Amino acid sequence: MTSKLQQRIETVENGALAKGKKELLAHLFDERLTARQAIAAKCYDCMCFFVDGRRDCEMKLCALYPFMTYNKNKRKARIVSEEQKNAVRERFKNARISRGAIQQATTSKIKGQGAITHASK
Repeated sequence: MTSKLQQRIETVENGALAKGKKELLAHLFDERLTARQAIAAKCYDCMCFFVDGRRDCEMKLCALYPFMTYNKNKRKARIVSEEQKNAVRERFKNARISRGAIQQATTSKIKGQGAITHASK
């Protein structure tokens, strides 16, 4: 590890315990993060490790602001009716069925071509 990276890791480790600390450390240790974890890590970094407390940054022009952990105006989860859930399940089911049929057709074509090329030798 470079001394600059080691210094950064030590700075983060000494930061306040808040959402994003664990995620930022994982990033610095080259681990994969989900989008939600990456946002939490960036907010932790941008807010100087929340040294002055866990609070809303109030940076409304930031693209990540709607997803910020301590945002007071965070978007609420969408309420989905049972009918909508069933419609989505049905679409996924149909997509899996059609994808399976396409894969079977492709596999049989490839096997058929293999037999032709093999026979032509």
